[in-house]
Amino acid sequence: MKWYKLVFKQNQPIHIGSLNWGVINQTLIFVPGWTIWGALTKAYNMDRKQPLSENQELFEVITCFYPSFDENGNNPLFPEYKDGVFHLGKYPENKFRYEFTDTFVSTSILPESRGAKEESLHETEIFLPGSKGENKKLYWVGILGINDSCQSDLNNFLKEGLKIYVGGDARYGLGELELVKKDSITNNNVDLKKWQITEDGMFDNSLLNELLNEGLKNFLEFSADLAFEGELILHAEFSFLQNLPQVKEGRYFITPGSKILNNINFNYKLKKGKFIKQGG
Repeated sequence: MKWYKLVFKQNQPIHIGSLNWGVINQTLIFVPGWTIWGALTKAYNMDRKQPLSENQELFEVITCFYPSFDENGNNPLFPEYKDGVFHLGKYPENKFRYEFTDTFVSTSILPESRGAKEESLHETEIFLPGSKGENKKLYWVGILGINDSCQSDLNNFLKEGLKIYVGGDARYGLGELELVKKDSITNNNVDLKKWQITEDGMFDNSLLNELLNEGLKNFLEFSADLAFEGELILHAEFSFLQNLPQVKEGRYFITPGSKILNNINFNYKLKKGKFIKQGG
């Protein structure tokens, strides 16, 4: 397997669905691996004029993506909980949202009257392409593993200038990311360890002592014998190939930024930004 660091420039505001607080649709402040996987798969199939149901496994060995202020993707703001507060790098979540997010108001329209539908007013929180004050541009950084048999074809596809669309409300002009850098990872022992991954795409169990001091970079499937500090979510994976989205599976995951406090007795494989437990 060959590994690449991908760096996307954010061209438009983006909204990554998270939680609804009353009338506010909140965004995540990082991009999950399954979101980038879906965007790359869709772009690839459209480029090759193939059905959207094809090539589902090409890009699935991929991490979550984190913001950086550097066009080369250096020093991404990795997640961590500090004193119970979620951080990206040095930024507490509330400060990061204050500097890099905004909201817009929308409502559903009644076709017969063109008036606003009752109780449909809501605010959507969006990630801005840069900070409100210091003119810091946002880039999104993650890594992708490609099987040797797919190298030539995918290298031709993953070129600078490739545009993908992530998150919700793309019909409102949201979600465009542009690939500005693709670096081959040659020093696997150093670069992959930063992302807690082995060369064959497994969770790096040798880093358990370090994980007492730093957070997970990807989601980790929950097991009852795991002790951790952080958060636990139920994630449902949907299929969007039908008119109505269908749930494929649902599992509990420990979230990025959380800290593992004991030994892991299972093998976990990276898939769409999640480490999935292998062997039962």
